[in-house]
Amino acid sequence: MSPAARSEKGTEQTPGGSTPVSPLTIPLLTGTLVLGFLAGYFGLWWGLLVVAAVLLGAFSAVLAGRSRDAATAAVLGIVLGYGGVMLLAAFRGVL
Repeated sequence: MSPAARSEKGTEQTPGGSTPVSPLTIPLLTGTLVLGFLAGYFGLWWGLLVVAAVLLGAFSAVLAGRSRDAATAAVLGIVLGYGGVMLLAAFRGVL
């Protein structure tokens, strides 16, 4: 396959063979993981508002044409953080 045909299909990769990732991916993943944990731990059901706000922000960022990697990391972080606290609360009998 010629390089021109490869770039038309969007399968062209960097010379090292890996796909570049947004520099915001790791900070957003870490930040939303902590935010989700704190929202679930201190806010319990009110933490769902924080989760909804992050999901809405990530969705609007993707629609605005920003990085999908960063938005996916934000969604993954907030769901894992909040969901982890909710699972912990359920197993401890708090819910």
